[in-house]
Amino acid sequence: MSTDPELTTVTSKGQITIPSRLREQFGLEQGTKLMVVPTDYGLVLKKIDLPSVEEFQNRVENRATSLDLSSEDVEQLVHEARGADE
Repeated sequence: MSTDPELTTVTSKGQITIPSRLREQFGLEQGTKLMVVPTDYGLVLKKIDLPSVEEFQNRVENRATSLDLSSEDVEQLVHEARGADE
């Protein structure tokens, strides 16, 4: 893995272009989600892999089964969590 620095520019809309060599090296495609982490040394971009909707639903169902929750219980918990964000 090459650690040679690359130069990019911030646009007027606050966007940057990640050089193609780095996009290929790190598997960054259109729609890839990146987390921007501020540090004492600058900004760090971290690729995050979000599960598909189907995979997420399966995780929730498996977790609900292991915790012995009904779908109504899960729905209520989601509703309460959403209300807490408002």
